[in-house]
Amino acid sequence: MGTEVKQKENVKKQIIDFAIQGVGNFLKENPNLEFYAFAFDCNAEDAGVSLSLNTKLDFQKTLKDYQKKYPESYQSEEKINKLKFNTGNWEYLCFDTLEALTNEELQEKFDELPDDDYKSWNEFVNNLLELFTESLVEFTKTETFKKIPKSKDFIAFCIDHDEDFGEAIERVSKYS
Repeated sequence: MGTEVKQKENVKKQIIDFAIQGVGNFLKENPNLEFYAFAFDCNAEDAGVSLSLNTKLDFQKTLKDYQKKYPESYQSEEKINKLKFNTGNWEYLCFDTLEALTNEELQEKFDELPDDDYKSWNEFVNNLLELFTESLVEFTKTETFKKIPKSKDFIAFCIDHDEDFGEAIERVSKYS
């Protein structure tokens, strides 16, 4: 097995182990909640993966607050869904975080890349996000994931900090 493939597999294992431990601990501390969504909430450029969950009750509170503050907005299904799947508005946002690569490792990788106006760097970041997504899909096959109390319409996804929910779902579907 090539060095790069081995490194990729090691990072994937690290992420899955992190998710198993983080979600396991979270569920022990919050045994009576039911969730409609789970996310690997990522900042791929910094190699960061955070774990986030939300309940329908917490979403309804958020929606009510937003509709009160912005009565003209958050009335359409599109706007409501955008809010519903925006992890930045979730009650259990980033309850655990992993830096999959150190700053030194990221800098080393950046220094190895050609000076091509960030084209290679962007490709590296996109590949890292793909790896995070693969890790999420693998995590969904674990006993810990199966223990998450889920609503009937539960969804799990991997999303980058500046990414649209639709893009995230499309990427996850490639691995499911």
